[in-house]
Amino acid sequence: MKLTDHALENLFPAAPLFVTAILFVCIHNSARSPLAAALWNRTSVVRAESAGTHPSDQVHPLAVAVAARHGIDLSAAVPRPLSQVTICPDLVVTVCDRANEELGSTEEPRLHWSIPDPGETGTLEAFEAAMQMLDQRIKVLFERVSTN
Repeated sequence: MKLTDHALENLFPAAPLFVTAILFVCIHNSARSPLAAALWNRTSVVRAESAGTHPSDQVHPLAVAVAARHGIDLSAAVPRPLSQVTICPDLVVTVCDRANEELGSTEEPRLHWSIPDPGETGTLEAFEAAMQMLDQRIKVLFERVSTN
């Protein structure tokens, strides 16, 4: 199933948003948020980081494998908590429902993308599907934010 641009309207800022740094957050910081940050960093000079509200011990091996299939090296990525973020983000993007609920309201602009956790299924196909959803949304987000 292919989403239309109209289907993504509420997932992005309504007006152009100036950003100097972006933070992607999911619960475990083991797949979705590291993939999102890596995709963003491949697309933009504006730095992105990722973190988790309850980080895992390691990035999921299938996330590393799927990233490699797309030319992204996550082999050195390590999940980390929000307290270890080194940037001051202008935009926070939660990529899982649990992280979005746990963060509650925040001062910085925030978007929420409900991406299913591929780790729950644990299949290569689930990780590939998450990668494709993130890639599509990153491309649209890049077009809707100002980075200079």
